[in-house]
Amino acid sequence: MNNDKSPKIAIIGAGFAGIILANRLKRQYHVTIFEKSRGVSGRLASRTRDQFTFDFGSQFFTAKNPEFKNFLLPYINCGILEPWCGNFVEIDDYQITYRRPWGYVQNHLVASPKMTQFCKELARDLRIEFETKITKINKNSQNDKWQLFDENEVIKEFDWVLFAIPAQQLYELITPKISFFNDIKNIRMLSCYALMLGLEEFIDIPFDMALVKNSLISWISCEHSKPSRNKVPAYTILARNSWADANIDDDIQEVKQKMIDEFKKITNQEDLKIKHCDIHRWRYANIGKQNNNSKFLLDLQNKIGACGDWNIQGRVEAGFISANHLAEELIFKVLHK
Repeated sequence: MNNDKSPKIAIIGAGFAGIILANRLKRQYHVTIFEKSRGVSGRLASRTRDQFTFDFGSQFFTAKNPEFKNFLLPYINCGILEPWCGNFVEIDDYQITYRRPWGYVQNHLVASPKMTQFCKELARDLRIEFETKITKINKNSQNDKWQLFDENEVIKEFDWVLFAIPAQQLYELITPKISFFNDIKNIRMLSCYALMLGLEEFIDIPFDMALVKNSLISWISCEHSKPSRNKVPAYTILARNSWADANIDDDIQEVKQKMIDEFKKITNQEDLKIKHCDIHRWRYANIGKQNNNSKFLLDLQNKIGACGDWNIQGRVEAGFISANHLAEELIFKVLHK
């Protein structure tokens, strides 16, 4: 357990990786998370409008790593995580080319009653300062502590600062003096748009979830097919990363209309009775499998580190592995040295 002499750690980012990291370290350190948004979850994000609920970030996640499986088991047993079962299809050139059922054993997990619930549960006992965007960090040469700045004001001083934010945002906050500065210089996460449609009535389509090829759309989720969701016609449509990258600064209303038109074409719907329509622009949504051997970044001399799925691959499981390994490194190489 930590005490008054335990090191103080600042974690920047209350997404899944930041929350995992904080939970692993809170017994040995005094941990404070700083989050620029109003709540936790990062890309495990959900939005509720009227009776419609949309998971507009990660649609689901799988577990292959034994540690991750063991970690998830209590949350599965208590019903916070449930399997998403239904009819999966692949669509190519506007035609269904492959279909199979998603069953329980295939382990496509979602949180109930919405995706953000998982992170809220994990963050229940953590110290988090919301709506606090860290704009600058500085090492105090007099006491060797990190100073964190928000709108040019010093917030507090910490022994360590750890980041659980996208690589591009991290790159803007650190200097070449940090040992892993050059390691993140060329890491580039891919963009995405998430279109959220709530309809007056269900549309006649033969699937619950669809992987779409050769289209500006890459994925379609029928949100009402997920467990513990309202049985109302809610659809989340994700843009292809390459298309989103090429159009990331376009007018958001134009992007929305293009995605609606493409969704109509894919689902063969001439007219949609739209009751609710929203769109979210993700600048840092995904990343392909990385070729490095590092699951996290750590500069022991400067007492600064970083974790996130972008160290490994754009998956929820990768965020857990990265945060878990960084925590173990700090616990066993720093506290137990």
